[in-house]
Amino acid sequence: MSKIAINTSQNVNINFNIASIGDRILAFFIDMIIKAAYLIALFVILYKVLNVDNVLKGWDDWTVMAFFGIITLPVHLYTLVCESLMEGQTFGKKIMKIRVVKIDGYQASFGDYFIRWIFRIVDIFSCGGIVGLITVI
Repeated sequence: MSKIAINTSQNVNINFNIASIGDRILAFFIDMIIKAAYLIALFVILYKVLNVDNVLKGWDDWTVMAFFGIITLPVHLYTLVCESLMEGQTFGKKIMKIRVVKIDGYQASFGDYFIRWIFRIVDIFSCGGIVGLITVI
């Protein structure tokens, strides 16, 4: 396993293990399963229990898109919220025992997590995550 040496302000070197590509990908897929489970449960409740399709028929397209955008907001914000509240971990990262830290070894701030989240959106929507995968390798 690769290591990175961090020199602290007291001039002490601390070695950290770098998460492997396999651990990162597995954590990502665990998070995807959690998001998918939320969406499946949400749509089962909306369509099977609440019969929301009858209500949606009377709405215009923009209202329907806004409705689905709002109810799926937890999926879109999952990574940002989890990493911010769980000290650099999502549930997938927690299971794989990895976390996000800054290059100097300190805990990342909300701004750092926000920038990661924005670039993840850009990466996934622009090229399907290929750039991120190449960067990790």
